[in-house]
Amino acid sequence: MKIAYIHQHFVTNEGTSGTRSYDVSRFLIEMGHEVTMICGLHDQSSLARMPWYRLTRVEHIDGIKVVVCNAYYSNKLGVASRLWCFAKFVFIALLACLRERRLDLIFATSTPLTVGIPGRIAATIKRIPYVFEVRDLWPEDLLDAGRIKPGLQYKVWEWIEQFSYARARKVLLVSKGFHDRLLERGMAPERLQTVLLGADGSLFRDVVPNTEFFRRYGLVEKTIAIYTGAHGDANGLFQILDAAELLKERKDIAFVLMGEGKMKEALKADVAKRGLDNVHLLDPVPKRELPGILAACHIGLMILKQISRPRWVTPNKIFDYMFTGIPSIVNFAGTTAEMVEADGAGFASKPGDATDLAAKIRHLADDPEDRKRIGARAREVAYSRYDRRMIAEQLAGVFEEAAANGRVHRTS
Repeated sequence: MKIAYIHQHFVTNEGTSGTRSYDVSRFLIEMGHEVTMICGLHDQSSLARMPWYRLTRVEHIDGIKVVVCNAYYSNKLGVASRLWCFAKFVFIALLACLRERRLDLIFATSTPLTVGIPGRIAATIKRIPYVFEVRDLWPEDLLDAGRIKPGLQYKVWEWIEQFSYARARKVLLVSKGFHDRLLERGMAPERLQTVLLGADGSLFRDVVPNTEFFRRYGLVEKTIAIYTGAHGDANGLFQILDAAELLKERKDIAFVLMGEGKMKEALKADVAKRGLDNVHLLDPVPKRELPGILAACHIGLMILKQISRPRWVTPNKIFDYMFTGIPSIVNFAGTTAEMVEADGAGFASKPGDATDLAAKIRHLADDPEDRKRIGARAREVAYSRYDRRMIAEQLAGVFEEAAANGRVHRTS
């Protein structure tokens, strides 16, 4: 089967963000499928920029044909620049899809939600099946997080959401919470299927702790609580600083925040203002280096800004922590907290409660045996349920069913 896979924020192991599309594509190719990845230029992707007058560039990465669209994105961009990037990608990605010959299926994965536009239009023109994957429930999540307001802006995003879902042969969800929410909103159960993000277990299987990485910061003998990922407003990382301030006298505990985003400078300023010498804000590293760094840590932090309802998202990093074999602490209510507790992979702290977050970090620092027991359980569950090779097999099953139904539809 030949698949056009649209993911604007595609990243390989040389990049510093989530690599699920890269991993899944490689495994699909191993199964005998052909994958053309249509992506943009993310500042964390390691893909080289191109002159403004070029629309696309073709690369071949580990068997994947990658059509890079000249639409540059960064978490540091302002709202207008982000919207321009999304619109530009829609146009170029549609052209790229239409140029691909003998496609059997188009698969578009959000975010941004706008990736559904070129996916649906190209599939309609080519008369082939289209599958859409939801990684965030835009625009609902944006509204609840206060990033957009009710009114015309919300209605436009709502229309794009409905457009993206309407002709999809299957709507895939990366979280049970998303699945349940779309059922509540009246979507037909047979159109929905949950396929989790997972992680590439092969990266973590024989990992050696990279203690040398932390030696330069004087952290080798400390219990390290790490957060990896975006440093944006939606991540609410000042909550980590609140917990760190409560544990300021514990010289044996260190907080590491590794990543990039528009709030990073503000976080650095607040760390300096509070005199938090137990907090270290580090630059992101390529994904291939991350397993060794995580293996030298002791606690994984799952932090998001508090909103008025439980969160349905399950971020990539929870699976990285689990495959590494370190317990996680989740400070927001919803699907991730429920999953971590059900799997015995860590704790859910009281949402937005820095005192409870600090207490749970203190417990894991003071009880290494419990920490190791929880970490071992997390690793065991990860390999049995969340390996991306299994995820790719599930996706292949969805694609094959959609393509078969599409062939029946076109000949009837």
